[in-house]
Amino acid sequence: MDQEFENWELLVVNDASTDGTKEILDQIQDPRLRVIHNETNLERCISRNLGIESASGQFICFLDSDDYHLPQHLKKIYELIQSKDFEPGFYFSNAYNETESGHRSERFCPKYTMDKPFYYFLNFTVNPQRWAVHHTIFEKVKFDPEVIICEDMDTSMRIAAANSPIYQLNERTTVYVAAADSFTHGDSQKWEKELFYLKRIFKKLELKGKLPLFSRWRLLSMCYFHLAEKANLNNKKKQAFVFALKSIFHCPQGYNKRTLKPILVIFFYNFPILGNIFQKSINHWKQKSLTVI
Repeated sequence: MDQEFENWELLVVNDASTDGTKEILDQIQDPRLRVIHNETNLERCISRNLGIESASGQFICFLDSDDYHLPQHLKKIYELIQSKDFEPGFYFSNAYNETESGHRSERFCPKYTMDKPFYYFLNFTVNPQRWAVHHTIFEKVKFDPEVIICEDMDTSMRIAAANSPIYQLNERTTVYVAAADSFTHGDSQKWEKELFYLKRIFKKLELKGKLPLFSRWRLLSMCYFHLAEKANLNNKKKQAFVFALKSIFHCPQGYNKRTLKPILVIFFYNFPILGNIFQKSINHWKQKSLTVI
């Protein structure tokens, strides 16, 4: 309602919330607001699809409950769409990150290159709150209810696979808030779930032969790395060893070029013979390093 651009409709999909959302919405008197109340919690993909099916606008944007748009967001998106003669396509803006305490920083949003859409969406998460998608695209591609994690990556890549034009707004117009209780920051099973759904996405027929191998393996390596860390902390040595080995196999240099050393420590500590040699080397180095003159 604070947007500089005013020609919008707002569809709130209240996904069986228990936080007073319904009571707040009942107090808002604005003809541009429509509300869908889910009787049971249906999760993000089904809820977004319900909103898409009920929308009357030409272009559809999204906003999750813990994030927010800056006042110029819709105006800037509209100006980009207008500059492309309202071409039916997938448009997205850049964003800020923000902590729950209010510290804002620039989210890494590199320039999109049209010849590498799958590389881009695999390596740089483009959250739905940054999107403006022509309604005709959603007649062919919807959010997959069977992919409830990494659904933004999945849907954007399937939109690209359908040969939809893709355009980037090179301005930061929306804010992604790192909520402590979100999946990204608060789910103890994050890496198990992410690994499961990444594998499911990579097997999709419409994406077959389109996804860069290194980008896929880098993401799998990332999951295995964090699973190895978790297993090591829980003293599950055999499991840590297996995950560490898989992480090294998928991306030998480390998935972000800084993870190779810690993964090798996990690997050596949990391999009986090499672990003993490694430990003796560490102890020898410590003794040498403690000499004081």
